[in-house]
Amino acid sequence: GEYLTYNYWDEALVLPWAARASAPRSLAVLGNAGGTVARAYGHFYPEARVDGVEIDGQLSAAGRRWFGLGGPNLHLHTADARPFLRASDRKWDAILVDAYRQPYIPFYMTTSEFFQSVAEHLNPGGVVMVNVGHPEGSAALEASLAATMKTRFKTVLRDPSERVNTILLGANGPASAGQLATAAGSAAMPPPLRPIALETSRRLQSPIPGGDVYTDDLAPVEWLIDGSILKVAAEGQR
Repeated sequence: GEYLTYNYWDEALVLPWAARASAPRSLAVLGNAGGTVARAYGHFYPEARVDGVEIDGQLSAAGRRWFGLGGPNLHLHTADARPFLRASDRKWDAILVDAYRQPYIPFYMTTSEFFQSVAEHLNPGGVVMVNVGHPEGSAALEASLAATMKTRFKTVLRDPSERVNTILLGANGPASAGQLATAAGSAAMPPPLRPIALETSRRLQSPIPGGDVYTDDLAPVEWLIDGSILKVAAEGQR
């Protein structure tokens, strides 16, 4: 089977190495959908435990049936991501937040309180990867998410992997493009992932400044995204 997508999902396979020198031993995917990343982790990191959390059980069933989603270390959960974290006492080396159905995002997964919960569920040296979709040329949502993540994580970096997609990386300890580039040259990383890691390390940079911090009391995500879409539409009509 084919495990690489040549899409932003591949970055999730290598970004944890920006904060560590060994393969991640566990991953939680919040918004697992059909299991693209979960399946690839099972292939490239067969020792790793993968917890795939998806609110829509039909997507998990489709992943099993059509996309070969399975394996001894894969655990699928039909649940909403934030209550799932709250109820879990497990910690992971990496957490991927990919629950943002374009263009809207559940506001309660953008707040400082949510990222506090994520931080509490990371092992030392662990990272969170947040997939941020946005209209081309609109950085407002990404800036706010980065500002919010900075309230809970020591290091926040951005990987602008596509014109309409950025992955934000949060780590409780040090993380850097240099560490990722070093890992790309190490025998510990699976060979097919090394060129992806090197390419990703060249993009990894400081986050966009100036965003508002979102809290459970105030997270005007829908309003902000509508504003971005209207702005892009208006500029396109000039």
